[in-house]
Amino acid sequence: MARLILVFLVLLAAAVPARAEVVADLMRGEAIVTGRDNLEERARGIRLALTQVLVKACGDDRIAEHPQLPKHLAEAEALVRQIEYEDRKKGIQISDEQGTRDRSFFLRVDFDPEQVHAILDALGFHSWRADRPRLLVVLSVTDTRGQFVVGSEAERGVGQRETLELDAHRRGLSLVIPKMDRVEAMALSHREVAEAHGGAIGALAMSYRADAVLAGSMSITSAGYWSTDWTLMADGMPEHWHVPDTTFDRAIAAGLGETARVLSGER
Repeated sequence: MARLILVFLVLLAAAVPARAEVVADLMRGEAIVTGRDNLEERARGIRLALTQVLVKACGDDRIAEHPQLPKHLAEAEALVRQIEYEDRKKGIQISDEQGTRDRSFFLRVDFDPEQVHAILDALGFHSWRADRPRLLVVLSVTDTRGQFVVGSEAERGVGQRETLELDAHRRGLSLVIPKMDRVEAMALSHREVAEAHGGAIGALAMSYRADAVLAGSMSITSAGYWSTDWTLMADGMPEHWHVPDTTFDRAIAAGLGETARVLSGER
């Protein structure tokens, strides 16, 4: 199997030249706040938004647990370049107290890049360039109804697909999910995904112009949890890791989290 994976990586590197993709809005974070004029809520939202930006800027969510982070978050408002509010109930007629001071808004905050990078340096994290590898995620799922591969056009696996997209955005990953239409479903076997080798995965990588491939095999256990194996194929030899029984969103977070750390150089 190791030889097959090595051959796959060589073919991938030869056929798919590096084409890093610029990730937009790395310096923008978002939070839900109550009211437009509540200064305490605004300050809370700005702190949450800055934490999001720091995670995206370095690709490593461990920064959110750094013991020195609160000291920097206390000065978050000084880093703000621009804020904007969006009414979460826009278009809905105001009919009660929710229409005034208790109405909820999306607070979007743009931060100064130089000061964000300075915080990363102070906390011992590296800034990850905005042009990042295009990552193809091929996830095979085995549940009580059988097997399928998560796809952007597939009927099954909506929860896994949405979790992949949201978590990738949170980490600043340039993510692509295969369509898994009839042609792709016929070409790709679950064994190829589980063993992370084979011509079909290589063909998908070339078709989607991917710089790296994350292959996952997720199975439901008798207790109703998910056991997941991940293989990242990028520069050098592949990286393997196992996520024991947990929820599928946590298994996906563990897969993308490790991938972001490898690709960004934080690991």
